[in-house]
Amino acid sequence: MAEPLLGLIGEFGTPDALLDAAKRARADGFRCIDAFSPFPVEGMSEVLDLKRDHRVGWITIAGGLFGILAMLAIQLFVNVDYPIEVGGRPLFAWPAFAVVDFEIMILCAVSFAVAGMLIINRLPKLYHPLFATPRFGLASADRFFLYIEASDPKFDPERTRGYLGSLGAWTVEPVRP
Repeated sequence: MAEPLLGLIGEFGTPDALLDAAKRARADGFRCIDAFSPFPVEGMSEVLDLKRDHRVGWITIAGGLFGILAMLAIQLFVNVDYPIEVGGRPLFAWPAFAVVDFEIMILCAVSFAVAGMLIINRLPKLYHPLFATPRFGLASADRFFLYIEASDPKFDPERTRGYLGSLGAWTVEPVRP
């Protein structure tokens, strides 16, 4: 019994060939596709229909608000619980707290942004079945790859293999778990 197939990956020699293949695959009804190249290919994000994700910005704002509110709460608690009257300063002196509050706000915002980005991108991802395909390592050197997932409604192993060949793929390899 053969291992299940996760998809097929086709190798292309130039970024233009990859972009044209991705455009044709999208136009022909494939939706679960991805592209891999050693550098960004102009126009590929539009072809792959990648959407901008604003979640990291909101996570950063939440982290900053958490940091400043937590620091203000700590300062208020300390000054109320252990009051020291110096030179007529009020218990809750905003100007004296501003610098520390700002620094903690920045620290928490950056920490939340980094943690949120890692979680949203599901990183670190140390292994993906694509890494096991023999020629995929060239994606970081000088080759361009178009991946069509088996979960695509239009995917048929033999037809998709022939389709990638008709797009100009040099090689077509199966991706197995």
